[in-house]
Amino acid sequence: MIKLVNCPVCSASSFNSFVETTAQMHSNKELFNFDQCNNCKLVFLNPRVPLDQLKNYYTSFYLPYRGAKAWGKFEKLVEGNQQKLDLRRFRCIKAAHKLSERSLILDIGCGNPTFLKVCQQELNCQTMGIDFSDEGWKDQPESFRKTNLQVAEIKDLPVKLQPDVITMWHYLEHDYTPFENLSFLKSISKPTTTLVIEIPNFDSSSRKKYGKNWAGWHTPRHLSLFSPKNIELLLKKSGWKVCKTATYGTMNPYLLYWMSEMEQKGIQWDKNMESEFMQFVIGMIKFLPKKWNEKTSSLGIMTVIAQPE
Repeated sequence: MIKLVNCPVCSASSFNSFVETTAQMHSNKELFNFDQCNNCKLVFLNPRVPLDQLKNYYTSFYLPYRGAKAWGKFEKLVEGNQQKLDLRRFRCIKAAHKLSERSLILDIGCGNPTFLKVCQQELNCQTMGIDFSDEGWKDQPESFRKTNLQVAEIKDLPVKLQPDVITMWHYLEHDYTPFENLSFLKSISKPTTTLVIEIPNFDSSSRKKYGKNWAGWHTPRHLSLFSPKNIELLLKKSGWKVCKTATYGTMNPYLLYWMSEMEQKGIQWDKNMESEFMQFVIGMIKFLPKKWNEKTSSLGIMTVIAQPE
């Protein structure tokens, strides 16, 4: 385990234990500690699992890796929801940046790169995705042949890349060195590059409701739980200026509520999820009135849009 002596955002050395949570979506319910910085209020995993051991927490219990197939006979319905999510993400970047066929969209932590495929289909633009593993695309070479996909870290990107848009869809909370990586991305960007970050919001109603069972901890895969003020501080330190912070994102916050409920319930995450599907849908319908308020009060997700300072 790696023990931090300084806050990853402001470098302060004064912090206290905030909560202990069990490993989520994992067979072993070992305990992990999150500290909170007394200066910038960032909440961060401390100590943390060494990066080379993190793969031990991406097993058959990790629902996102199992994908739509985990839902058995409802697989096609779940796939349809992913397509809608990718389109929402495309519309998000289109609203934030003027795009054309010449645009280069870089997705950090692309996973299964269906979002980039939508961008390519809608604009016929250049698309590039990096991730620490090719699990998301290695079995579908024809499906993603027009997208530049690489197993790489941010520091491996070409120094003259100059992307038009950089997206981080639920990546930054996993980042072991967020300041260094954001600084490097700034150094390879144009003055007009737009950075779009979607992350869990520590300062949200779902975190306050579910406490140590909040799915936003995603223990021990999530390292940093940001709030609007400290994410802005981190971006400023690394050379970015925040243009907009929204109390919502493209991901439906109901997912955080549902996963938190499942954590409370003690679900076996490696099981066939068919038996949970109908209750999942009923819960989503009941959640709609609450979702209508997400633009005034964060339910669990936030989006930050920034440009080089």
